[in-house]
Amino acid sequence: MPDTQFLSKLTLPRLLLASLIILYTLYFSWYSINRHNTLNSYAADLSLIDQPMWNTIIGPGGFMEQTWGSRQQPRLAEHFEPILIPLALLFFIWDNVRILLMAQSLALALGALPVFWIAQHQFTQILPQPTNIHPPPNHSSFIIHHSSFPAWIALVFATAYLLSPHLQAANIADFHADPFVVTPLLFAFWYAGQKRWGWMWLWAAAAMLTKETLPPLIAMLGLYLLLEYVHPKQFQSPRTQGANRHSSLFTLHSPFSNPQFKHALGLILVSTAWFLIATFLIVAPLARYYFGTDGPIYLASRFSENVPVLQILLDPARGRYLFGLLAATGFLPLLAPELLLVGLPVLLANLLSNFPGQYSGEQHYSAPLVAVFIVAAIYGASRLAGSFSLSETNGQNHRTTALIALALWLSAWSIGYHTLHGWTPFSIRTEIYQTSAASTRLAQLLSSIPAEAVVSASPGLHPHVAHRRVAYVFPTIQDADVLLIDVTDISGVHPNDAYAKIEQLLKTNWQLIEASDGLILAEKSLESPLAALAVCPGTQLPCPFFDFAQATSSPTYPIALSFGDGRLQLLGYDVIDDPDDGVVFRFYWQADSPLPADLKLWPLVYDDLGQLLSDPSQVPMITTVWYPPSAWPANQVITTETLPQLLPDSFHLGIAAGPDPSFSDPRLRYPIAIRSDAGVRLHPGNWAQLASFTRQGPFLTHLPPESSLTPLFPIQAQFGSAIHLTGYRLMAHRETGLQVLLKWITTEPLPTNFTVFIHLLASDGTLVSQSDAFPRWLTPQPTSQWLPQQSLLDSHLLSLPADLPPDTYTLQLGLYDAETLERLPMPDGSSALELDHVRLE
Repeated sequence: MPDTQFLSKLTLPRLLLASLIILYTLYFSWYSINRHNTLNSYAADLSLIDQPMWNTIIGPGGFMEQTWGSRQQPRLAEHFEPILIPLALLFFIWDNVRILLMAQSLALALGALPVFWIAQHQFTQILPQPTNIHPPPNHSSFIIHHSSFPAWIALVFATAYLLSPHLQAANIADFHADPFVVTPLLFAFWYAGQKRWGWMWLWAAAAMLTKETLPPLIAMLGLYLLLEYVHPKQFQSPRTQGANRHSSLFTLHSPFSNPQFKHALGLILVSTAWFLIATFLIVAPLARYYFGTDGPIYLASRFSENVPVLQILLDPARGRYLFGLLAATGFLPLLAPELLLVGLPVLLANLLSNFPGQYSGEQHYSAPLVAVFIVAAIYGASRLAGSFSLSETNGQNHRTTALIALALWLSAWSIGYHTLHGWTPFSIRTEIYQTSAASTRLAQLLSSIPAEAVVSASPGLHPHVAHRRVAYVFPTIQDADVLLIDVTDISGVHPNDAYAKIEQLLKTNWQLIEASDGLILAEKSLESPLAALAVCPGTQLPCPFFDFAQATSSPTYPIALSFGDGRLQLLGYDVIDDPDDGVVFRFYWQADSPLPADLKLWPLVYDDLGQLLSDPSQVPMITTVWYPPSAWPANQVITTETLPQLLPDSFHLGIAAGPDPSFSDPRLRYPIAIRSDAGVRLHPGNWAQLASFTRQGPFLTHLPPESSLTPLFPIQAQFGSAIHLTGYRLMAHRETGLQVLLKWITTEPLPTNFTVFIHLLASDGTLVSQSDAFPRWLTPQPTSQWLPQQSLLDSHLLSLPADLPPDTYTLQLGLYDAETLERLPMPDGSSALELDHVRLE
């Protein structure tokens, strides 16, 4: 016969909870594995954790042995994570890194169970107990009087936990130990609240053994329990405050006779002792030996000693991080701030770190805080709802109404924040990882690498070859037997350096085995390298290798520009936005006939002051390094991509082309012709502005080309017969000086290249700073190249003396012929415009 007691517990909310846990596990297992399969997982931090686990249980290496740089060392020199040892036993089930990604998804999903229990218990405490489970006649709101009502509200909180982007981010950040603390911490809190001390200690121990940095969470849990014992009125629900008042006051005289006091104190002492042992007696000595630091490497590199704490905490990025943690839980934790004490060590570590990943909310560092914030939200909601009376209106008590309202409030915030920042199909920022020719080809290449071979692999391929004792991350070679490189994704290495390194290897004692779709497989050979594979004309690699550069789709933003004599055309571009890694621009090119050998392509990304945000001569596009335009076959569409760039909230995109020296000398650039009207803006200096962009949170908006997104003060001033100044803006910076932004227009062609002069005068007429330069916006814009009736911007910087006294300064400007020094007159006969008065302190 079925267990009727068990079946009676399988209410619809519990079945839905089980379904959500299963759904989260399946979805994020698939999502993280698909991310890995499409070459979007990396050595840091997937294989740098996976490899020592594998070496410990299955591989020939030592205990937690990993390849770090050019040497073998224990992972304990960086972190001590005992939880990884039992997790490594999963390799006996499936000797594949993908099983770790599945385990991580399951571990995070299971946290919804204690969240549900905690919430159901708290809400049951403040509601009247049902006296009749049968529905009254014609009573539509029976469900809210039923005993399962707290379970429905609890389900909302469990769902908010699973929807938290800060939790889901741990699935996207490859694999770490930190996410495995979430569920044990929640279970420890649950069993502590139930006074089931044995189970509490079991889960607290599991949490402490996750990572050496996390025992302070358990210490703070002990502190919370201690405060709850000392001040029960502030911590208990409204229902139980009066009943426990006298017993609590009595036990204050004999605290060690109270189990809660003893266990709370025990948690504080044991977790603190373990933290000190793990951090300073295990990790610190090994870090000192292998890294040469005085303590753990993260303490030596991630926290600034010379920056005031208040200045760090007032940083807007850190403010947005804290706002996000609260927004995902509907700001309900603010109603139970004492619960946030439990997460204070991790919260402070994230906020005070100088590593943006810790306070971005986009990596694994915030996962433990999700547990704390959702429990605080539960207690905050219970506290607010419990403040209402138990009297009824229209057959429904006020606390029930309050809980329904709070559940709707939390749902709105949780779903809304998830929509903007989450990682499910319901979020606008979810990345879609698509299978490429390289990821498909990789499986065949891996099968040809002997299991015992020492491999050097690029970061994105390293997780696929790390189940071996020694596996270097390229460009480290050392005693490697096999080289496996994806040239399109070698993070941390300049494209020119990667090209030079591989070219040198292939010219010495390395034999090219296969090269296709941007992948290179080579093995060390004692004999001189043989030209076994036919190379593509104009290159040193086989033609299939360059398939990665062939366009497989049409551009998102089609345009039609031709350069020089028309042999080179730009067909359009894509914008690939990743708020974590940065913005990538993909350009679609076509050559009608062979291109010059010295042709360079210059993507121009610049800010509202006309300053380049990255130098394309120093940061080239990877495709052109390996596949120069002179080698492109005629009439084939080739794509080139910029490296990811973290850009400001407003910026602009331009393009230019020409021989190598043309970047610094615009006169050498190829003229640009617009073949069709696509909103492209041509500028003096032979470059074209393609678009402008603004960002608001995760939203990157593509705009038609704007001269500047910085608002200008209007002005009308004429110089000579044709030049008009129509706008300006002043920006003073203590470090850089006084930035002057000007907007010009000419009514007719100008035969002369005029120089703009800007003078900064003190109140007594003394000249304290000046600038004399051709108009410049991104590049020099000689007035002889200005097009009539087309406005253009001009940016100048005046340096300010360090000892400049406080005063009100006058800014004057004008134009003159550099050859004759003759100034252009203004209509009133003056030769300089008094632009503005500036108060400088």
